[in-house]
Amino acid sequence: MHVVIDAQCNSIPERMSPLTSEGNVLLNFLLSLGYEPTNPPYADLLKRHHNLEGEWFIVTPVHWEATHNDAMIVASARDLQLEERESRSWFDVFSQYLAEDETVLYYHDAETWLLNTNKKYSLNAKPPHHILHQSIMPELIQLDNSMHWQKFITESQMLFASRPNHSLINGLWVWGNAKLNEKKALNICVDTHFFSFATLCSTQVTVYSPEIKLKDFQILLLSEFSILSKQHQEELKKMPVHLYWNNTAYLMNSGRWYARLWRKIIHAN
Repeated sequence: MHVVIDAQCNSIPERMSPLTSEGNVLLNFLLSLGYEPTNPPYADLLKRHHNLEGEWFIVTPVHWEATHNDAMIVASARDLQLEERESRSWFDVFSQYLAEDETVLYYHDAETWLLNTNKKYSLNAKPPHHILHQSIMPELIQLDNSMHWQKFITESQMLFASRPNHSLINGLWVWGNAKLNEKKALNICVDTHFFSFATLCSTQVTVYSPEIKLKDFQILLLSEFSILSKQHQEELKKMPVHLYWNNTAYLMNSGRWYARLWRKIIHAN
């Protein structure tokens, strides 16, 4: 079973099998569905959730550092804990600037904007958290053959530099344009907050209640771990669980590891 939680884990249990968290509950959900983490259909998921038309891309505010012959992304908006007000302010600046080229931005949250162009452009880009502290040149070369996205990234840096900027955010990265597959016949259990997202990916989605049977589901997608009833918490101790938090992930193979994790969660609260 995959359990995806939209929260931070404050204590990592001992003797667990480490997995990789994508740092975001919806990206972890897509990973649990079997999508490639370096090319997730994140924009397509958000596009359908917001009932948008056309082809959309993810835009993430980032912090660049440059040398005399190279550059790298050293942090994304999530890493820098970009606040809503600051993100909205930059979003408005870029919305006005890009409107001249008939390019539309849509605001999802502080670290995630959506972009739609009036022309079809291919894109081959990894999520920014997969290329942190690496030479950006190989990534820029493979973005697209038309150089459209290379130009977009360069112009975004110039626009940041042209404005009074007391933020560490100084550039944008575009990615996340893979397509969702047809809905899968996966049994997914969610709380009400994630119901609309899950129904975009599966034909068998159930809202969590203490009456459900955990063994009937392949994925749990929850806002908080504490939503689970005491009985279900006990049942999970006896099950192999791929547990994904926003800041870490691991495979729990035994009840002993799971019980130790749960004690640490309780004590942390």
